[in-house]
Amino acid sequence: MLAAAMLFQSIAEGTWALIEVILQEDPFPSAADFFYLMFYPLFAAGIFLLPNAPLSPRERLGVILDSAIVIISAALVFWIFFFAPIVSSLNTITLELTISLAYSLMDIVLFVALVRLLLGKLDAPTITPALFLAAGMAAVLVADALFCIQIEKGTYISGGHLDTIWILCNLFIALAGLLQANPYPFDPLKFLSRRIYSKSPLMPYLPYLGIGATFSLLIWGYEYSQAVNQSIIAACVGLVMGLMLVRQKIVFDERNQLLTTTLTEIEERKRIEKSLRESEQEKAAILGGLKNVAVEYLDPFMRLIWINDNLQESSGLSADEMRGARCYEAIFGRSEPCSGCTVAQAINIGASQEGDLITPDGRTWISRSSPLKDADGKITGVVHVLIDISARKSAERALKESERRLADIIEFLPDATFVVDKNGKVISWNRAIEKMTGVEAELILGKGDYEYSLPFYGERRPILIDMAKGIDPKIDPKFEKKYENLKRDEEDNSLVGEAYMPLQGKSNAYLLGSASALYDSNGDYWGAIESIRDITDRKHVEEELQRSKEMAESATRAKSEFLANMSHEIRTPMNAVIGLTDLLMDDKDEKLTSTQREFVEMIRTSGDTLLSIINNILDLTKIEANMAELEYRPIDVKGCIESSMDLVSGSVGENGLKISYKIEENVPRFIMGDPTRLCQILINLLNNAVKFTEEGEVTVSVSSTNLEGGGYEIHFAVKDTGIGIPEDKMSRLFQSFSQIDASTARKYGGTGLGLAISKKLTEMMNGRMWVESAVGVGSTFHFTIQADPVIGESSDLAKLDCLPVHGQKIKNNAQRDKMVAEQASLDHGESDKEISNLELNILLAEDNIVNQIVTKKMLNKLGYNVDIASSGIEALKALEQKRYDLVFMDVQMPEMDGLEAAREIRRRWPEGGPIIIAVTASALKGDQEMCLAAGMDGYIMKPTKIEAIKEALKAAAKV
Repeated sequence: MLAAAMLFQSIAEGTWALIEVILQEDPFPSAADFFYLMFYPLFAAGIFLLPNAPLSPRERLGVILDSAIVIISAALVFWIFFFAPIVSSLNTITLELTISLAYSLMDIVLFVALVRLLLGKLDAPTITPALFLAAGMAAVLVADALFCIQIEKGTYISGGHLDTIWILCNLFIALAGLLQANPYPFDPLKFLSRRIYSKSPLMPYLPYLGIGATFSLLIWGYEYSQAVNQSIIAACVGLVMGLMLVRQKIVFDERNQLLTTTLTEIEERKRIEKSLRESEQEKAAILGGLKNVAVEYLDPFMRLIWINDNLQESSGLSADEMRGARCYEAIFGRSEPCSGCTVAQAINIGASQEGDLITPDGRTWISRSSPLKDADGKITGVVHVLIDISARKSAERALKESERRLADIIEFLPDATFVVDKNGKVISWNRAIEKMTGVEAELILGKGDYEYSLPFYGERRPILIDMAKGIDPKIDPKFEKKYENLKRDEEDNSLVGEAYMPLQGKSNAYLLGSASALYDSNGDYWGAIESIRDITDRKHVEEELQRSKEMAESATRAKSEFLANMSHEIRTPMNAVIGLTDLLMDDKDEKLTSTQREFVEMIRTSGDTLLSIINNILDLTKIEANMAELEYRPIDVKGCIESSMDLVSGSVGENGLKISYKIEENVPRFIMGDPTRLCQILINLLNNAVKFTEEGEVTVSVSSTNLEGGGYEIHFAVKDTGIGIPEDKMSRLFQSFSQIDASTARKYGGTGLGLAISKKLTEMMNGRMWVESAVGVGSTFHFTIQADPVIGESSDLAKLDCLPVHGQKIKNNAQRDKMVAEQASLDHGESDKEISNLELNILLAEDNIVNQIVTKKMLNKLGYNVDIASSGIEALKALEQKRYDLVFMDVQMPEMDGLEAAREIRRRWPEGGPIIIAVTASALKGDQEMCLAAGMDGYIMKPTKIEAIKEALKAAAKV
């Protein structure tokens, strides 16, 4: 209704402005007056429809009497000062006077509505907009009164000062509407409204003020009252006086009742206060003992009545100092309540309020305020309880920050990663897994029921992360077959497995998954995490590497077989060349001329040279193929150097060179290592030094450095005064089949393998080799090896191990050591006659006719007859017919090879069987071990030397 009234007001104002400004005519009277006059009854109706203030029946009767008194008084004033002068002065009825009279009547209606508003419609929640509405109405009444007076006198001018009052009227009414929509937008308005409402008990005295104003106006305007019938004035005054008497009687009765009630309430209050004090003392004792909890009791104006001990300690103020002060002023020094204060909210709303409160000192509290009300529902106080949760909030913020950082880390992990909570719902789905599966995070976050398995398997089913969930460390057997290489890390209890699966929308892929359960600080399970990596490319590389490995292994096997065959095929004819020349040279019965003997010597030397080249090539091949092994035996360092020098002493004598050695005192006499390989390195270096030195000397020097753990680093240096090596040629020294230049090879000979083999052997002994050289001055070849110390001394063993051994090696090292020691004690000039005194039955199992002849001739020369078998089967038949003490067994034979034949012999004759010596042309890794494993007792490598046969015969005689 009020909105409709304001609509008519707006139309009237617009019409007035149109006539006055646009049409340049006098707007009064005009159509605008019709809309103005419609505004008054509608506005008054809207006022009457406003909710009434809550009143008791007696208070409602008082409001009715007060309203009647004020209305009658106002009507009398209007009649005397407005209506009567207009009516009495009418000679002719004009439109202007009629409209003025209508405005006066509407003013009475508006005045009645104003009185009703002030006396019966004011209530605390809506008092501010109501007061501004009343102010607007009062402004309208004043403006209309002045308008009527100016119309009567003919002095009204549109756009004058009177229009300012109407503008003010509209502003007040508009402000009332805004305040109704948004109560208390400004604190000053809130404060003003409370002040006015707190003085609302003065409103009952408004009628008396109205009567006083009315009689004052009658006395002041006596001449105006002469035009009015005095009986009417008397009747009105009498009616007002009667109403006043009734009103006073009601007030008197109310005060008597109030006095009686007050006295009764005072007594009851005293009793209640006593009980309250006792109760408060009990509550104070209880609340005062609360730790980490602040409790305060406040009045409705937020003034402190009581606080507990904890709040006193935290604020540093006593209860007496804080009593009566507003809490926000006393504790925080503020002029207004804190933001989010539940006390102010509880007072305003009239119900308990709870929330987080952040005080100016930065602390966070759980704040709960409960209003206390009397029997009439009026708030008498507020209990405010605060719990300091600053530490918890700080921990929560730290936890959230940690979770945020963890989420960021997971989000930017290169591996596809997702996390589920304890209910199996996805709570994290990073970018990498979005890219892998094509499923965006927003489509899967919060979903459970194995939703995360759909992109991988196209169905809902448990996957690796489900096997890691919970606290049961056992792997579900039915899932094991779903993954390859499934294993659990015992340290962090995580699962790792591989699976070949179709990725949705993509081809099949190999995926590597890693899943682990997640636990909170109490050790309770709260979720699991899984990271997935696409290892398809890696798998393809591994498969390719596996194929390459198999091909390489196949090539290695083929290479080994080739080397074995080549060794056999080359050594077999070499056996005839070297063996027969040895027989010719050693046979005193042969009448060779000096020229023939020279030719035979040349053949034997060439055969030895060719055999050396073959051995070097095989050595290099075995080293490069990791087929060479080092022995671990005692080495006599001094004996090794001397024996190596003995082997090159013949060349030194021809050149007239001096050769010497120097061993420093800190070098141990005995070390553990491979004596044969060490002698091989020294011989190679000494041969090179002698070969490239025409005059001067060759010196070997040895020094030692102690290593951590008790070992040694032995440093050897072979120095010569030869031709030297140019600086730009040194890089070619240790390359296989390489020499400094072609002229060197033509002049000095050699294959270029010695240094390459020596360098690789040095590296196998955890050492290194290098050279220092100057052209025309000489060269020094250095190499180091690492060795362990020897407990005790075995000088004979060490010395003999450094000599080239072409004989057999009996079953184990102990037996071999015994044979070598016995050999060292014999005179190398022992005659074949002494050996022939040994009575042995010998069988030779050899398929090659030339080798049969060579070996048989050597045994015949030593005084033995020998039986021949061309295969392993023939050897077994021979053993069945005759007992043999010694069998020389070729390894590679048709029908049944030597290894199979040896195993069959040991099976048939486990006790008292013959000694079996392997005779083979193969020189590869594992050949000797393979022969011994087959049941053989020794090993001779072709070309067969008569010295090796002698050693085998002696060993057989001893056994």
